[in-house]
Amino acid sequence: MAFTNKRIAIIGGGLGGMAFMNSALYAGLENIQLYEAAPEFTEVGAGVNITRNANRVLDAFGFRDAMRWMSSLDPPSYMEYHHYRSGDFLGRIEEFGEPRSRQIHRAHLLDVLRSKIPEEKISKGKRLVQLEHDTQSDTCSLTFADGTIAEADIVVGCDGIKSVVRAHLGYSDHPVYSGQMVYRGYVSYDDLTPGTAALLRRTVNFRGPRRHVLTLPIGNDESKSARVGIIGFMTEPLENWKSESWLATAPVDDLNEHVKDWCPAVQEIIYGLRKSADAEGKILKQTLYVREPTEKWWSVEQDASTSGIILIGDSVHSTLPHQGQGACQAIESGFALAQVLKHWQTSDIASAFQFFQDIRKPRTDRITSSSYETGKMASADIPDEQWASAFTPTVVRERMRWVMEYDLLGELASQLTAKFPSKSAKDLVAVNVEEKATSVL
Repeated sequence: MAFTNKRIAIIGGGLGGMAFMNSALYAGLENIQLYEAAPEFTEVGAGVNITRNANRVLDAFGFRDAMRWMSSLDPPSYMEYHHYRSGDFLGRIEEFGEPRSRQIHRAHLLDVLRSKIPEEKISKGKRLVQLEHDTQSDTCSLTFADGTIAEADIVVGCDGIKSVVRAHLGYSDHPVYSGQMVYRGYVSYDDLTPGTAALLRRTVNFRGPRRHVLTLPIGNDESKSARVGIIGFMTEPLENWKSESWLATAPVDDLNEHVKDWCPAVQEIIYGLRKSADAEGKILKQTLYVREPTEKWWSVEQDASTSGIILIGDSVHSTLPHQGQGACQAIESGFALAQVLKHWQTSDIASAFQFFQDIRKPRTDRITSSSYETGKMASADIPDEQWASAFTPTVVRERMRWVMEYDLLGELASQLTAKFPSKSAKDLVAVNVEEKATSVL
């Protein structure tokens, strides 16, 4: 195919970059190199929930067993809701089908994604400082802070919401503060009473006015990775933020001020966070930002060029975490881009990039919008006496159904077959009926 042997440079070794690297290798795009700014891979934060739509892709790579070894093993529902003050059960959302969502530590997921990537295809300590297109050679030149230079035909920016690649493309917009900050930490099951420990073996959302506390049952007992991931979404003014970074630490006491009159289970969570906090009694705290949808995801310098730059993941379609889709959308986009590059039948990179964007942008734009709306609903400023009656889990589930039940693999096969009629759907889709795999391109 036209781009099978092109030199591809991935900027960013987080979840998005690693997901695209796996997608590219799976598609047979082996002339590829990943550049990570940090000298070593580290992944901070609490747990991440990888939902059905993204797990279908990861299972195609053969990651099902490795993920499940370090993730929660099939909680009884997707999420259940409890009243913030009384602790009363408000309802639940059932799972959206197989493969079920998986709750896993971000570092463990990164280890899984890195496990199938040859070490020589990863370059660490490479902070991008300059990105240029050479019109004579029709290649991209990448200069790193250590003085080294690399060349590539295709540059894929997977470097997050503060993307350097995005800035080099000329975008000067800034992310917008969502109005909420997130406290993140872990609680050991041993630090909870038996009743609360049993409750938090499930994914639980304690909903309150203008704030909510989400708990994820990270890991499992068999791999000795079981603990509770705590994600506290709190409405706070931005002027309270003193750090120059978007990710810092804050005393557990700050979170406690928000929830000190909440139900006993939440008080146990605060106790557990105090036990697991650092030496200064602090846990992670993060400001939540979001971008407006970006009109154009790619740049090609000249007509009929075979080289160019494209953005995926948070660098171009960042989303708030209220539908659990940040990492999941990066996984979807990475797989889609790799498959388009694999199957494209002309040498015009601009047409391939636009085709990819036309598939992905309507979905990511909608998810950006709906995740923002979901966050507002989850932390609505509703009078206490109306709180329980104003929440209907079935409505929430219907709002999320289209996100979780989306079949990226089927859409890619359909769109590529329509674009290149000489390729039949049978050429593009292989079906494995085993549970550990799904329809894959």
